[in-house]
Amino acid sequence: MFGLITSQGAVLAQIEPFVIWLIPVLVLGSLAFVLDGYFLGLTEGATLRWASLFSTTVGFLPVGVWAWTRRDPQLLWLAMALFMAARVISLGSQVPRTLSLTSAKMGDDASSANLE
Repeated sequence: MFGLITSQGAVLAQIEPFVIWLIPVLVLGSLAFVLDGYFLGLTEGATLRWASLFSTTVGFLPVGVWAWTRRDPQLLWLAMALFMAARVISLGSQVPRTLSLTSAKMGDDASSANLE
């Protein structure tokens, strides 16, 4: 499959040890991007900002710096997976709050329609 992306033999020879990281990064990344879209649609920019700061400082930076000092690409992939996991956790924990806000707003709209 990677042969469709590149024909460089040196690159293809080094891909195999990193293929396993595609599973957590893609699964967690897809969930994080769905939540990003959800909060973008709600115009919850502050929530996205704080989730990004949290995910970077708690999820990525500690292991990312460790990967850099050890020059270890496996640790760098771990840092990326942790970043995505932190994004899913930080944004996912805010979904119930937005659901209650949305239902409260819809209730206000319905009651104001009855008054007219």
